[in-house]
This record gives sequence, C-alpha cells and structure tokens, in this order.
Amino acid sequence: MKDKTDTLQDIKVIRQMMEQSSKFLSLSGLSGVAAGVIALIGVAFAYFVILNQGTNIYDEYMQGLKSTNTLQVRMGMLGTAVVVFISAVTSAWYLSWRKAKRSNAKFWTPAARLVAGNLILILTIGGVFSLILVYHENIRLVASVMLIFYGLALLMASRYTQRDIKFLAYTEIGLGLLAGIFLNYGLIFWSLGFGVFHIVYGISMYIKYDK
Repeated sequence: MKDKTDTLQDIKVIRQMMEQSSKFLSLSGLSGVAAGVIALIGVAFAYFVILNQGTNIYDEYMQGLKSTNTLQVRMGMLGTAVVVFISAVTSAWYLSWRKAKRSNAKFWTPAARLVAGNLILILTIGGVFSLILVYHENIRLVASVMLIFYGLALLMASRYTQRDIKFLAYTEIGLGLLAGIFLNYGLIFWSLGFGVFHIVYGISMYIKYDK
C-alpha cells in the first residue's frame, strides 16, 4: 500500500514538473486586478473629460458625425486607449515578474514567450482593424472588435498558461458580440470587459493560485 502511495506521489510530482516546464504559471492574479482598475480609470477619464465637451458630443461621436469636436474626441479616445493598454501591460508584466522572483522561478521561459507572442500577434491585428474602422467612421464597432480580438488572444494564450484564463476569454468574446448588437453602449461593454471582469478574474486567480 505504501509503495502504491509513493508511486502516485512520484507521478504527481513528475506531472507538476512537466506542467511547469510547458506552461507559464507566473501570471499574477494581481495583474488582472491592476489592469481592470487602470481600464476603469481610463473609461472614467474618457467619459467625464473627453466626452464631456458639449451636450450632444457623445451622440455625435457614437453616430460618427464629422465635426471638429468629434475629430478631437476620436484622437482623445485613441490616446486614452493607448495609455490604458501600455499601463495595463506594464503592470501585468511587473507583477508577474515579481511573483516569479518571489517563488524563485524563471520568468522569461519558452512558455512565457509563447504567451506573449500569441497576445501580441492577435492584439496587433485587432488594433490595426480598429484603426481601419476609425478611418472609415465606423466608431460604434470599435469596442466590439477590441473585446472580441482580446478574447481570442486570451483563448490562444490559455494553451500555455493557467486554464482558468479561458473563462475570461469567453466572457470577453461574449461581451464583444453583445457590444456589436447594442452599438450605443460600447463604452459600457468596454468597461465591463476590460474593467469589472478583469478585476473579478484577478481576485479569483489571486485567491486560487497566489494567496
């Protein structure tokens, strides 16, 4: 009986070692929380500062009307999105690096490179497509496209990190599809996908793996 128990324990250890060598497990749950908070700050800034330039500016912006104000708003929204993205990626990178350092694990592993590669490739395609939509005045579809491509990027990256990230991926894709139906509520879906659900996911990951 003891030999059988020892054998099962050895198999479990070997399985854990194989998983650690093939998956990026240093992804910090706090990085999800930080990204969500940064996204909500960005949404608040976009709504209360950029879009609060006139009584009808939001309606004009969402309808894609051409005016000096709406062109300025588009540039402001684009700049805010870029700042939010860079801030979220930087915080996620730092918190995950700190988690790996604390556990004496190697951070920049082949699995980490695969995660980063998948994210960068799909997010770049989604970003370029979003710029094309902005160029053709299809502003109301941008939130939908960003959420869908982000969900697809997470789904691809989930093959090389914790499987739990799949739930966030499916959520982002679902919100993106809804945003494509309810076009006038893109900012709300954007804040839910990149903000609220990121925080919920990050807290659950922190409790499950980090804490």
